Amino acid sequence: MTEQRYHVMGMTCGRCADKLGAEVGGVLGVNGVQVDLDTGSVTVTGEAFDGAKVCAAIAGAGFEVAAVL
Repeated sequence: MTEQRYHVMGMTCGRCADKLGAEVGGVLGVNGVQVDLDTGSVTVTGEAFDGAKVCAAIAGAGFEVAAVL
């Protein structure tokens, strides 16, 4: 199981978190997405997911990846 955290800019509410979770959750290999609005972090877990595709999904949801932690 792989786990990766991303610092995401622009998340402000529960709807943001839901939208982001749905987009990232659709990436092949992603099994779980945890969004923490307080810290602006998104933790992704799964089996052999592509980090570039996760970043693309975050951007597709309308947010910006500030850093991969």
